[in-house]
Amino acid sequence: MSAATPDTLLQVLHEHYQDTFAHIQSQLRWRDRLFVVILGTTALLLVQMFAPQESGEVISQVLSNRLGLRNPIDVSFVGTIIWFGALSLAVRYFQTVVHLERQYTYIHLLEEYLSSFYPGGAFTREGRSYLEGYPKFSTWTWILYTIGFPVLLMIIVVGKIAVEIRNTESFTLLLVANISFCVAIVISITLYLLAVHHKK
Repeated sequence: MSAATPDTLLQVLHEHYQDTFAHIQSQLRWRDRLFVVILGTTALLLVQMFAPQESGEVISQVLSNRLGLRNPIDVSFVGTIIWFGALSLAVRYFQTVVHLERQYTYIHLLEEYLSSFYPGGAFTREGRSYLEGYPKFSTWTWILYTIGFPVLLMIIVVGKIAVEIRNTESFTLLLVANISFCVAIVISITLYLLAVHHKK
């Protein structure tokens, strides 16, 4: 089998670069959708923290009406469902962001290799050209997204579980499940922060 010509190699690399970039754009859209939903779930946790009984009854009634149930769902069970939803969303969101970080590292390598075929700044859109003269506002939003939001989420979930423990008379299976979900969220946030801010 004959070796690939430089033109063929360049074409294959360019197609792979386009596919990789399209994949990144798709993941960015998915990340943004997850972020909006996780904000909504975090707002629910906050409402439950400051008005647990009232908010639980409202959510229980809404769910019962939606599902066509005769009796409202138990308020404690609703809270556990929200905890489980928060964990699922947090894990998926942080997993997506870490995946995107890895993809950006990869596409930077592709751009570096592709740009070696051309003089000047060709194929540096996501790498060198993007990072040169990086605006201070972009740095600020990056800090908010990668430090501010995760730390705030951690504070909210720890505060929420502390309120639940303080307001309970005895440990129930649902409370143990909620504590487990909270611990899992805190571990996920910690591992995410390490993955994003302590790269090799």
